[in-house]
Amino acid sequence: MDTAALIIIAASGAWLIAVALLMAFQPSRFLHLLSLTASNWHVNLTEQGPRLVAGRALIVRADASTLPLLFQVGGWFVVASSVVLLLMPLRWHAGYAIWWSRKLSVGSVRGIAPVSAAFGAALIYAAF
Repeated sequence: MDTAALIIIAASGAWLIAVALLMAFQPSRFLHLLSLTASNWHVNLTEQGPRLVAGRALIVRADASTLPLLFQVGGWFVVASSVVLLLMPLRWHAGYAIWWSRKLSVGSVRGIAPVSAAFGAALIYAAF
């Protein structure tokens, strides 16, 4: 189970790095995809399912990580927030995503991209 958690966390970190590349090189596309968040139940389940799995992996891998408390707290936060997002009315979640997609500028998305990449890399590093 611990090996599976490690693989899931590494994949999650790689996902954050891939999103960072999209943010850096195609920020308008990123904003469009953000606006589609929770656009229907299928999309919402497709988003929250992997988040729940990743959160659980953080909890499972916590003791073997270099940051066990952070993995525990972060994992429970990801699990709890995913459950909340699944239970709240879809229009609230979708509305929030649309609001942010209109509020953020292309420049701000590019500026945030290195944070996502660094967090992804740090997640992978800390998992080992």
